[in-house]
Amino acid sequence: MSSLATSAQLNRPNNVFVSSNNEVYIADCFNNRIRKILENGTIVTIAGNGTKGSSGDNGLATNAQLNRPYSVFVSSNNEVYIADQGNNRIRKILENGNIITIAGNGIHGFSGDNGLATNAQLYTPCSVFVSSNNEVYIADQGNHRIRKILENGNIVTIAGNGIHGFSGDNGLATNAQLNSSYSVFVSSNNEVYIADYFNNRIRKILENGNIITIAGNGTHGFNGDNENGNIITIAGNGIHGFNGDNGLATNARLNHPFSVFVSSNNEVYIADYYNNRIRKILENGNIITIAGNGTAGFSGDSPFDIRTYPHIGNKLLTGNGNLHSKIEFHNLKKHSRDELFGLPIYGFIPLIEKTSPKFSNILKNEKLLCLMSSSQEIIQKLIDSLMYDKNKVKFSKEEILDVLFILGLFKNGEFIDLKRSLTSEFVNSLTLENLTFKWETIENLLKICNEEFNVQNYILDHLNNYCIEYAVVQMRTKKGNTLLPTLPIIMRNATAIFSKMIITQPTAINIEETIETEPQIIESLYNDKKTSDVKIKMGQDKYLYCHKTILTSFSTLFNALFDSGSCFSDLSDDGIFTPDESEDLELLEIVIKYCYGISTDKIDDVKIIGLLDMAMKHEIQYLVDYCKNNFNLSIDNYFTILEACEKYLDLQSFEQFLREIVKFSITNRKQLFRDHTNRIYKLPEKVCQEMLLRLSQDF
Repeated sequence: MSSLATSAQLNRPNNVFVSSNNEVYIADCFNNRIRKILENGTIVTIAGNGTKGSSGDNGLATNAQLNRPYSVFVSSNNEVYIADQGNNRIRKILENGNIITIAGNGIHGFSGDNGLATNAQLYTPCSVFVSSNNEVYIADQGNHRIRKILENGNIVTIAGNGIHGFSGDNGLATNAQLNSSYSVFVSSNNEVYIADYFNNRIRKILENGNIITIAGNGTHGFNGDNENGNIITIAGNGIHGFNGDNGLATNARLNHPFSVFVSSNNEVYIADYYNNRIRKILENGNIITIAGNGTAGFSGDSPFDIRTYPHIGNKLLTGNGNLHSKIEFHNLKKHSRDELFGLPIYGFIPLIEKTSPKFSNILKNEKLLCLMSSSQEIIQKLIDSLMYDKNKVKFSKEEILDVLFILGLFKNGEFIDLKRSLTSEFVNSLTLENLTFKWETIENLLKICNEEFNVQNYILDHLNNYCIEYAVVQMRTKKGNTLLPTLPIIMRNATAIFSKMIITQPTAINIEETIETEPQIIESLYNDKKTSDVKIKMGQDKYLYCHKTILTSFSTLFNALFDSGSCFSDLSDDGIFTPDESEDLELLEIVIKYCYGISTDKIDDVKIIGLLDMAMKHEIQYLVDYCKNNFNLSIDNYFTILEACEKYLDLQSFEQFLREIVKFSITNRKQLFRDHTNRIYKLPEKVCQEMLLRLSQDF
């Protein structure tokens, strides 16, 4: 079954969102899933197991239950927010793939303002939006309010008095009446826009807190285009139904479009609800379908696990709640040590062998790489898509055949979605005008495969046959028949043979491959003696077998030590690095495991202080954040932790941590200082200053 989004079934897609890297997120409401269209055109589920319910918090989002998810939003740090309408909650997918609730206790109703958002009641929230300063806005539809989650986790109402109706324009938004607020949007200058559904208006909260109407006169109907006020129609002819793809959007029929989104490159995306499609308006004004085949239901997800296949998905997930890395396969750093045979190609072969063994065979063949001199840039891009810079790898239309030339040399399920998407792109780009050029290019590439490499290229064989069948079909048209004399003689002969067959359209190309070996993730290289290029001594007769490329990609200190020997003795003749005696080997091992994406058990409060120090030296921000977030401050360890952290408290990255310390200090000041008044003089100066400031504000 195809995993292309256009072949998939959707079921009442309510909302569409396009991230900064042009991945399209869909709230597939009646399938109880959040789905994503990847750059290669395939579709995957990222949240929801398809069963309506409310389970799964703190576990993988794909295992969780959703209940009519109405809206999806992706923040600048790639966290996904979901308006889980039927569960009366706002939920969030963390970078590790787990899902949590950030607002709503699951009971519909209204309560909780000025308290923690997770304790509050929501009533069928329909929309969620995260502003540039990370405040979360909620269209609390059933409560006829717009609410906001503050940085401290508390929730407040910013518009609507809870009574449905219309009133309040030009006054405070919190005193105004809304009537089923279905959607909320926050502009870059923090003005809040509201789709006030049953009031048939778009309203705006100004910076001074007042609310006004900016569109709609309150009467349902259609008029006003091109009149004063400058509103126009950009899609839909006003008649519900489906038609018009590949034509002007204003001539097309839509069927209850529920959501619209404008991407950074000004393309307009529409959730065409009852047509069970996501549609897009191109720059030329035409409209196309990018997801959904028009039939309500669920199908079409890519059969490949986004967590396992680095060239399809991205994150390494552990899902066990312990310390885990957020390493991506494609963010290794290129290094001269990984140059292949002195050619302008860089690839960390041990990892490529794990993720794409057949592709690695090509990279280890010096003769083959030299013969493919014109394709070396393409080869580098393919390597980049595996481990160096996946999100930025793009193939131009001119490169498609060169890429398929390389990918057609091996099967085994490697790069399967890229093979499918580029094959589809080639087929869709074929015209009578470019047929000869493309066919001759394929013939030349097949000749190279046969004469120079002595290998078969199954993808190019498919494309070659497709071109001939395409020619046969087109020759039956008036325009195509006039083109026949201009075709190469070999193609004319092949066309003449094929024309004897009954061909009404070219045979569809199905790229089907069996996955012989499951790609391995980076952690499988941990302590791999066979492929390592450096040993680190971890005690008497104990060594860790490591890879310089991996260590230097994630640790600034490791990157430096291989040049200067900083914190380590010089490399011995047998390739061993020996840490200085001052190093805590247990913590060093945690840092090394992090570089390989390996989770570790929860660390006790004493060790975590040392880990923080080591994480700062290695400049591994995620480990720093982990340490800051996992200090369990108590009366007993308070002064020990403060002493260990004092040197970091002036850093901007520790502002939130400092606030937590100050909050704990004030809340527990009697227990901390009542019997030990002399201890107050041992507090870090920064903590004292912040405590005094906070106390003065309270009084």
